[in-house]
Amino acid sequence: MENLALVVNTINKNEDVWSMFFAQLEKHIDPSLFNKKYLFVDEPNDKVPEDFIVRRYDRTQVYRDQFVGCMEGVEEQYCVYISEDYILYEDARADLITQYVETLNRNPELSFIRFMKGGVVDQDFPKFKNYDNLHIMHHSLPYFYTNQVAVWRTRDLHEIHRRGPQLHIANEDWQNSFEWQATRTCQELDIQGVYCYHGEKKRGLYHYDTIVFPHISTALVKGKWNVSGYPAEMRSLLEEYEIDTNIRGTV
Repeated sequence: MENLALVVNTINKNEDVWSMFFAQLEKHIDPSLFNKKYLFVDEPNDKVPEDFIVRRYDRTQVYRDQFVGCMEGVEEQYCVYISEDYILYEDARADLITQYVETLNRNPELSFIRFMKGGVVDQDFPKFKNYDNLHIMHHSLPYFYTNQVAVWRTRDLHEIHRRGPQLHIANEDWQNSFEWQATRTCQELDIQGVYCYHGEKKRGLYHYDTIVFPHISTALVKGKWNVSGYPAEMRSLLEEYEIDTNIRGTV
């Protein structure tokens, strides 16, 4: 799609994840889905596929500043934003993602459509208008803003970061992290969004699986491989890519 980009945020110290991540993207995403693919990284190397446009950031900066600088080079009207440990294990539904871009076109009040149900408040929310699988969220909820995979209006995602707290994405002190505090920014900007739910099963305490972008969310937990959260999928991928789990360890 001419107006849709893929935006990937990573860091060079996680390059051991890249072979799995990039290979699974290539295997499970229709190559015509994204007009361009961008990689935000501190130090690129020859493990980055040639079809990615690399935007470098200064790793001495906080996440918010890193992201704002890199986003200035994203030209497409819409983007799907993920990290390198969002590992696809089945085909992404290009047909549904295309539909959701069209839904954003028809509903200018929406800034994003999240591809999965999940969050601190685990309940069903009203349907959005006459859309069977889209449900209303509200920015008064905790973790209204999260880094869960979604399709965004690029300008709104950029503005949330531009106006957001000057923090790293996550901290041990979770209330002092960008992901937690950016919900307040969404309230100030009156950001509105919805999530899709197609009856997928629950995965862990808060998240649900997604048929739209079937991925491990996330493959790394505190730097270790997330085998406990996705035992069948993670073990299969670690074996396929011949990854020695003793190096990082597992949870």
